[in-house]
Amino acid sequence: MNVGLWGPADPWNNGDFLGAHWLFWAASQTGDPTQFLHWPWGEAPLLTSFPNPFDAWLIGPWVSDVPAVLWWNIMMLSHHLLNITATVVLARSAGARPLHAAMAGALVASTPLMLHELTLGHTLTAAVWPGLFALSACATSRDKTAGIWLGIQGLAYLYTGLFFGLVACLIRPRKGLLLALVLMVPYLAVLAPQMEATTSVLPPDGFTALPLDALWGASQQPQVRLQPLLWLGLLAAVMGAASTVRSRTRLVVSALVLTFLALGTQFVLHRGVGALAPSPTTWLLSVPGLSRMHHPIRLGLIATPLLAVGAALALHRRRAIWPLVILMCTALSWRTIDNTAAWPGAAEPPGAPAAKWLAKHGTAIVDLGSDSMQALALQTIHNKPILSGFHPRARPRPGVDPIVFQQVEAWSQGHPQPSLPAHLKELGFSHVLVVDRGVNRPIDASAVQAQLGEPVYPGVYAL
Repeated sequence: MNVGLWGPADPWNNGDFLGAHWLFWAASQTGDPTQFLHWPWGEAPLLTSFPNPFDAWLIGPWVSDVPAVLWWNIMMLSHHLLNITATVVLARSAGARPLHAAMAGALVASTPLMLHELTLGHTLTAAVWPGLFALSACATSRDKTAGIWLGIQGLAYLYTGLFFGLVACLIRPRKGLLLALVLMVPYLAVLAPQMEATTSVLPPDGFTALPLDALWGASQQPQVRLQPLLWLGLLAAVMGAASTVRSRTRLVVSALVLTFLALGTQFVLHRGVGALAPSPTTWLLSVPGLSRMHHPIRLGLIATPLLAVGAALALHRRRAIWPLVILMCTALSWRTIDNTAAWPGAAEPPGAPAAKWLAKHGTAIVDLGSDSMQALALQTIHNKPILSGFHPRARPRPGVDPIVFQQVEAWSQGHPQPSLPAHLKELGFSHVLVVDRGVNRPIDASAVQAQLGEPVYPGVYAL
């Protein structure tokens, strides 16, 4: 837990992980940490670049003194265990017996899709447990409690909160669910002006949606597979106690609709092949505000526990041996889960020793060789202002002269820039950090060394 990162296979080249990692650090800093980016010009407010830093604001100050690897792993594991626990609680609230509810939890635990967002390095987009607790409160007629939980889910991730709210209204519509809006309105008021800026294009195939072969656990990407036994949940539409027929049917309908939406805007048999057909759900992304919801696979994180609870309710009248056998069968998925989650990500980013040296010697750093947000990982170590690329902007904000950025980029490719060192020193920079990060980002430090001399520390040149 404190040696290697549980999550992305290549965390220090993963933009989502790096952004989240930096956000948690930034939340514990005094002042506005965005002014340390593209120094000395600074960046726009945090919400302009990261539309949902709620988790970092909430947890960041608590974990600032804990080793980064340890707190990250504990946080991610906690989300996964809470998703499982909330499934069991929902199953019990819906009327399932204890062993049947435990079976539902095991089905969620053994579904690699539930690890998908965690293995990509995201944070609260993988947390669906507040929504599951909301549905549990709905099932026991605690509508106000359900509304509060829905609001918390929306604060965690806006779109999962939206869809959980729709499921809650389908299962048991109550006025108390409107409490979710009371919690969400202040957040939406802050977020609304930024929605246009946060609209983005669809990521490439492999990240956005479920492939069809994942539905029966055959996808070549283990992290997107569904546990095939989950489809026992469809039996809830025709099997179970008479007292739960309405809730059972609505659970199944909700799970099927969410799974259908999780297939994305095109139906793909498996990753890397052409689309079989366009999806009729494509229009959703043209709705203002929903264009940001470009990862429909996240809806599978809601459908999975709903199907698991459906399976528990379908077997309600069956002898205990049935859920016990199914629970034991989930253990057969251990290798798939291991392949999904146990990627040994390095505990420190490339260039960490140099960043530790700069923490004691530098004042402001020019980071060469960084792509997108990689320099942010080192900033959490040296705590100094930086000049580097910053996602989602590959260039400085409007009004800032781009000449310095263009010169620094050319410098990193080995092209001499005679006037650049003096200009950087005038701007307040003290050192140039050269990090060979390897992945699609070759760096040529020959021009830097020719102009600045030998490094004062491996990978560090003084201006």
